[in-house]
Amino acid sequence: MVATGPAPSNHTRLRQRTRRAKHLPMIVIVYGYDGSGPGHWQRWLEEELKRRDAAAVIPDLPEPAAPQKEAWVRALAAVVAGAPPPVTFVCHSLGCWAVDHLLAERGAGGVHAALLVAPPSPYLLFEPVESFLPPPRLAAAWAPIAPRTLVVGSDNDDFTAPEEFAEIARALGVRHQIIPAAGHLNVASGYGAWPFTLGWLHDVGAM
Repeated sequence: MVATGPAPSNHTRLRQRTRRAKHLPMIVIVYGYDGSGPGHWQRWLEEELKRRDAAAVIPDLPEPAAPQKEAWVRALAAVVAGAPPPVTFVCHSLGCWAVDHLLAERGAGGVHAALLVAPPSPYLLFEPVESFLPPPRLAAAWAPIAPRTLVVGSDNDDFTAPEEFAEIARALGVRHQIIPAAGHLNVASGYGAWPFTLGWLHDVGAM
């Protein structure tokens, strides 16, 4: 019989997981207007990634119910600067445009890929998010990560017409995918657990 020694304590396992996470690329989950509350697929994804010892974070962006573009871009820039490179973004709704502004202003250095889920219409008339719109949508800014970037939308999203998702993807120079009858791809449309996101992260080599 081979002696195995005592099992590692919970504290030891936590240190081991922390050391591993420091060497993994960071997955940054960016919520939209008013945040992603309990039951949202972004919260589910964060827990699933941590359960798999992946490095993942949902940054606390300033004033989610009264967002300002400059404040969100600064916050995301700080996350990228402090994270183990390269960063992969998983964005929902207004978070897509926050990352668009980030790349337009600061470039895609240190960024590996981006999943842009249900970006709102660039011409949406909604005062609380007006500082983000219209977003820059500069193909040159997205070019370094375009092969690993995907826009996902639905054909019955209240905030974006189906043809606008194709237009957004063309402007960014990336692919897009339409999910039938998925609404705004949020809790209200039944998107709690969403394994699609894990599959995409594997496909782009982010985990």
